[in-house]
Amino acid sequence: MNSPADWTASALFSPSKARAQQAQAKDWAFVEAWLAKRYGKRIPTFERNEDTLQALLTLATLNENADEQRVLIEKVEKTALQATAKRAQGDDEHYGSLLNSMGDGGCHALSTLAESAVLLGSSDTSQAAENICVLTAKQFELAAQVQKVNVQHLALQREHARLQALLEDLSQDSFSAPSEMAEQTAEWTRSTKHMKAKITEYEERLGALRSAPSPSPSVEEVKRSVDELQVQRTRLSELSTELSAFESLPADTNGARTKLENTRTGLRTLTTRRDGLFEALVDSR
Repeated sequence: MNSPADWTASALFSPSKARAQQAQAKDWAFVEAWLAKRYGKRIPTFERNEDTLQALLTLATLNENADEQRVLIEKVEKTALQATAKRAQGDDEHYGSLLNSMGDGGCHALSTLAESAVLLGSSDTSQAAENICVLTAKQFELAAQVQKVNVQHLALQREHARLQALLEDLSQDSFSAPSEMAEQTAEWTRSTKHMKAKITEYEERLGALRSAPSPSPSVEEVKRSVDELQVQRTRLSELSTELSAFESLPADTNGARTKLENTRTGLRTLTTRRDGLFEALVDSR
C-alpha cells in the first residue's frame, strides 16, 4: 500500500488517480475496521494488493449482512420468548390447539410470513408493505438496467463480429504489401529529396531572372516584328491552300499513289475528250 506522501504526490498530477486511491483507502479502512472487530489488535499479516482487497470486501459485506440477519432473528426469538413467558397456561393450550388446527399448510404459511418479516427488517405490517414496494421498485429499475445492458451487449457482439470479419479480410494476401514495396519506398524517398533540391535550385534561378532588368524593345523592333509576323501569316495561308488539295489523299503512301494515278488517268481521259470535241467543232465549220 502506498504511503500518504506518495498518495499526495500522485494526486497533484492525476485527479482521477487521486479519486481512485481515495476510494481504495476507504475500502481498506472498512476492511481494517472489520478485521479489528473480529481479531482485536492482533490482526493477521497478509499481502495487500487489489485481489486481496476485493476478496476481503466481499467477505466483510457478506459477514455484516449475516450478522444483521442473525440480530433480527435473535430479536424476533427474544420477542417470542417474552410473549411466551407472559402467556398464561390457558393461552398455551389455545396456542397449541390453534397450531394444530392450522395444519401443515397453515404452519408453513406462518413460517414463511415470519421469515419474510425477518428479511424485510420489520414486524410491522405497514412497514413491511412499504419495504416490499421499495424492493419492487428497485427490482423494476434493475430489470430495466439489465435489459439495456443486454441490448448494449448484443450491439457490442455484432460490432465485434463485424470487426473480426474485417480483420480477417485485411489479413488476406490481397491486402499484403508487395515484396518490392520497401525498395520502391526508398527509391521514391531518394527521388523526392533530389526533386526538392532541384526545385530549390530552379526557384533561385527564377528569382534571379525576375530580379534582372529586361530591356524594353524599341519602336523599330516592334514594327519589324509585326512585319515579320505578317509575312509568316501570308506564307502560312499559301501553304494551307496548297495543302488543302492533299487533304482527300489517304494517310498511307501506297494508297495516295494509287489515288494520284487514278486521278491522272481521269485527267488524261478528260483531256482527250476535250480535244476530240474541239476538233469536231472545227470540222463542222
